[in-house]
Amino acid sequence: MVSKISKKSQFFESAFLKDNKIHYREYQDNIVEKCGTKNTLVVVPTGLGKTIIGILLITKRLKKYPLHGKILILAPTRPLVDQHHSSCKKFIDIESEKIISLTGKIPPEKRLIAFKKAQIIISTPQVLKNDIMRGRYDLNNVSLIIFDECHRTVGNYAYTFLSKEYMKSCTDPLILGLTASPGKDYETIQQLCDNLYVENVVFKTYEDEDVKDYINDIDIILEPVDLPIKILEISQILHNLFNNFLRFFIDRNLINPYKRYYSKLDFLRIAQDLTFSLKYGNLIDEERYDGTNLNELNFTSPKIIDIVRENDLNIHSIYSYCSSCISILHAKDLLETQDIRLFLTFVDKMKFKADQDNLSTKRIITSDHFKLINSIITKNYLDDLSHPKLDKLITLIKEEISEFKNNKILIFTQYRETAEILKNMINEEFGNKLVAEKFVGQASKIDDRGFTQTEQIEILNKFRNGEINILTATSVAEEGLDIPNVDAIVFYEPVASEIRYIQRRGRTGRTSSGRCYILIANDTVDIPFFRVSERKEETMNNVLSDEDQLVLADNINRQNINFNIPSNEVSDFDLIKNFKERKEQEREILANRSIEEILEKFDKFSESKKYNNLKNYGVTFFADVAKIDKNKVKQKVLKMKGKNSKNNPKKRKRYLNNNVKTLIQLVQTYSENNQIKIKKLKELAMIEEIEGKKFYIHLNRAIYLEYLKKGEESISLIKEL
Repeated sequence: MVSKISKKSQFFESAFLKDNKIHYREYQDNIVEKCGTKNTLVVVPTGLGKTIIGILLITKRLKKYPLHGKILILAPTRPLVDQHHSSCKKFIDIESEKIISLTGKIPPEKRLIAFKKAQIIISTPQVLKNDIMRGRYDLNNVSLIIFDECHRTVGNYAYTFLSKEYMKSCTDPLILGLTASPGKDYETIQQLCDNLYVENVVFKTYEDEDVKDYINDIDIILEPVDLPIKILEISQILHNLFNNFLRFFIDRNLINPYKRYYSKLDFLRIAQDLTFSLKYGNLIDEERYDGTNLNELNFTSPKIIDIVRENDLNIHSIYSYCSSCISILHAKDLLETQDIRLFLTFVDKMKFKADQDNLSTKRIITSDHFKLINSIITKNYLDDLSHPKLDKLITLIKEEISEFKNNKILIFTQYRETAEILKNMINEEFGNKLVAEKFVGQASKIDDRGFTQTEQIEILNKFRNGEINILTATSVAEEGLDIPNVDAIVFYEPVASEIRYIQRRGRTGRTSSGRCYILIANDTVDIPFFRVSERKEETMNNVLSDEDQLVLADNINRQNINFNIPSNEVSDFDLIKNFKERKEQEREILANRSIEEILEKFDKFSESKKYNNLKNYGVTFFADVAKIDKNKVKQKVLKMKGKNSKNNPKKRKRYLNNNVKTLIQLVQTYSENNQIKIKKLKELAMIEEIEGKKFYIHLNRAIYLEYLKKGEESISLIKEL
């Protein structure tokens, strides 16, 4: 158990924790006490030491299961895995070799051996999921799993699978979910709690009494800018063009004509609604569903498909105009919130599509409005159309240097091209005084190479060591990465996501008072985006502050892990010796898992309210008619997986090349009593240009395949072709 110490200048003391390494913080001790026996969701602001909370809980579980119990730490990216690996080695007092990291770059056979020998395993979730699904190891002996950035535990993300697998496998499970932002509303947070089997929620804010002494103030500073006349002029032309396209939807009653603001999401929903209706419309009758079920299907009201059928509308035109409206709104956002160069890049892409006879972009490019925009851009230099955020950013950097003596700044932007523009602009402006570098993700495009995770780690180390002063980063720098001593961050644009807003803001104020500048272009999408993120954060805090709103797990029975129960693990020797055989076993394990998932979905659906509602309305299900049972399903799945009903692998078809066939046919044709002298066969084979070493190679192949049999002086025919 972690000992409580009254003075914050002192250190945590515990078995399996290195001495004088972690300064005591009361709130961390309080949190760990609450996490010791229950699956817990811990929500604390970025910078309050979520990693340390995990380390302290690890030492408690190591004390309970010191010899055989394993600890898993899951993190969504390799840089985060490396970060946790370093932290564990730095703070936890066990043999260094027993702390390992697993990623997809390590071959599966080596991962299996490493998992078996290790006590603390840090891994990306997808790698662990793939290995467990193939039976390479199990979670029976895992005494604790830490899900870092656990807000990702939704849908088909690997976290969801692993938490479920863990709760099924381990008799004494303990889950710790760590995040600064679990979700925007009750439904999202409740889903997270369900997927992690949460029994307990711990929520801390900067205002909590046990936190106040350990935090630094973060000033949120809004920096509004006014767009120049020429950009406003182009923006208005785009707005007028958008209104022309909008008329298509209004005239056909496809959209609410009284909305004050239209976003790209409005047209994405129209397209989504139409696609869903075309795919499932014949199976869905509105009269058979209550309002809840219709909402689950994400239909608009009235459904687009009904309007289309009633008015005999052209479906392809609806899709095309949706695309045109989305393109115009996106172009307008780039112009107003980013820089003219991003706008021009997007215009070039639209021109290319128009040249390929893409109708949605062609109607934009060939419009009189767009010709007018081209003439404005042609008559003005790019400098005259430069976005005012660029000048504002340079001013802020100069103020940080002069007033706060700060030359380490993190700048967030949504677009890679903006990150590149900002990097070049800063390096040009400050010369040798400051070094700026962009920080982007792995994905590469034709004109924009991404950074590998190794390159990302290298850039972060240079930033940490002062070789780089300013990072212009995309969303890859928002989550989890340890970027210390950043006293100022800049949002080049607001974000509508509360998770991204909280993650970005938490990059500053870790070791001293911080400043968070948010650049906002007046009368643009920047303003509603900022308001939305604030409102979502407020809603999230209200849900977490009243834990009684959430339905938490309360029926988890725990018993000490019995390490004497045989595990599915195999020995190192067997793994190396029988690896091909192991592959066959893995394929069968995957097939069986597929069967289990199908049957589980059958069972879950057959017990659902929707199933009963459909049955009451007279819907007949194929499963009822066919009387599908588990054995039938298993046979079908095994067949799809390339297995026969007895789970035996198919025999490989024996390959006969033409020379082997020729020798067999010669024996068939010229043999007497199914025998032929070797000398005669060689003479016949020579006519067919099968001679010398070639003759014996193909003769031996025919013998090996049991078509021929060799005697002292003759060859016998065993079976014909």
